[in-house]
Amino acid sequence: MIDQLVSFADALREAKVPVSMTEVLDATSAVRALGEIDRPTFRTALFATMIKDEGHREVFNLLFDVFFANRYPSVSEDQESREDQIWADPSGAAQEVAGGGGGADELRKMMIEAMLAGDLARLARLARAAVARHGGMEKGRAVSGVYYTYRTLKQLDVEMVYAKLREELAGQEGDGAIGEAILTNRVEELVAELRQAIDAEVRRMLVEDRGEEAVARTMRPLLPEDIDFMQASRDEIQKVRRAIGPLARKLATRLAKRRMSSRKGPLDFRRTFRESLGYGGVPVKLEFRPPRLSKPEIFIVADISGSVAAFARFTLQLVYALSEEFKKVRSFVFIDAIDEVTGYFESADSIEEALKLVNTKANVVHVDGHTNYGHSFEQFRDNYLAQLSKKSTVIVLGDARNNYHASRSDLLGEMRSRASRLYWLNPEPASYWNSGDSVISEYSRYCDAVVECRNLRQLEAFIELIG
Repeated sequence: MIDQLVSFADALREAKVPVSMTEVLDATSAVRALGEIDRPTFRTALFATMIKDEGHREVFNLLFDVFFANRYPSVSEDQESREDQIWADPSGAAQEVAGGGGGADELRKMMIEAMLAGDLARLARLARAAVARHGGMEKGRAVSGVYYTYRTLKQLDVEMVYAKLREELAGQEGDGAIGEAILTNRVEELVAELRQAIDAEVRRMLVEDRGEEAVARTMRPLLPEDIDFMQASRDEIQKVRRAIGPLARKLATRLAKRRMSSRKGPLDFRRTFRESLGYGGVPVKLEFRPPRLSKPEIFIVADISGSVAAFARFTLQLVYALSEEFKKVRSFVFIDAIDEVTGYFESADSIEEALKLVNTKANVVHVDGHTNYGHSFEQFRDNYLAQLSKKSTVIVLGDARNNYHASRSDLLGEMRSRASRLYWLNPEPASYWNSGDSVISEYSRYCDAVVECRNLRQLEAFIELIG
């Protein structure tokens, strides 16, 4: 068990979940102290001792199911919960399907009955039978578990399952739009339970065939802070959005603490000399002036065209969540024209409403709606350049893909000459820079730094830098 816990911790670290050796020892002590426990209690004990961030729960659960699908602390028969019987009865599925005729239609019917009854143990046994019959799993074949799950669900005809569930539950949740919404939500929850049961069985069989470490490597689970802005699916975008709030609170605390710890300003020669007179003129004790705790003034200039829009959205959301840590935050968005949108964030009741106003009301199209950094920077110079000062930090967000228009990098140079610092955040991998219509090298000569920023982890590091 200790070896398995160590391997589990190693897999968590590979997924970038911070787990120290002390926490592994705490987990081992907790399991020993609890004695004979069931699977849910074992999961809770490991999570409580090894995980510090609620946002990491999904990756923890995924890897837990890989490493402890077949082995976990033993329990006596009278202590086993209904869920634990799923793992203890490998023959139950075959017997149940055989008793019902074993056809795909009969299997689907029994699964629907189990979902409606809330019988997770029976659903898991049926999922085991479904994967055995329809998954087409072959020992030693290097195929992703997603493929086997897809094959099983296709043979079960998940759309028919969805329709049958709606038919069975129709009228139970009330009439009208609210009743329809509740019904739809309930059916989606039940179908999700089916998918999870099949996923769990596929993982169990893969672990039996390949071992825990091999399966964990092929799954490549991602934390919300490591999801690529440019490649994120709809579900992944939701995960990133949920992670921004906790990240902003953590960053705000860290930035405030760093400022409070900066207790020493420049050396005060006069007070130091006066203090040294008591020691015969030897400056034994140095005296410092009080520190000037200044907050940076932020100007954000964001490209919101195409796929870069998601990157700009998350960056704006995080910066505005941290606005109290900066003296002032002003935002400008552009495609081939630029517009200030600071007022939308200040007047909106929520960040979501502000971003909706940005997307619908900002005047960012000049000619054809194709990105033109040169024209946008020209408009910024004409309308806003005079408002930059040596207290200002300018952050440009974009991939610098200019559709072969003139870059007008000299305009960025004018912005840099008036500001204290100028940074460029690029959501593309650095290996893609300066390929095709990317002109990032022309702009980089005027930047204090050009930073690859593809996920929340990199964005967090950058915010700490400027804070």
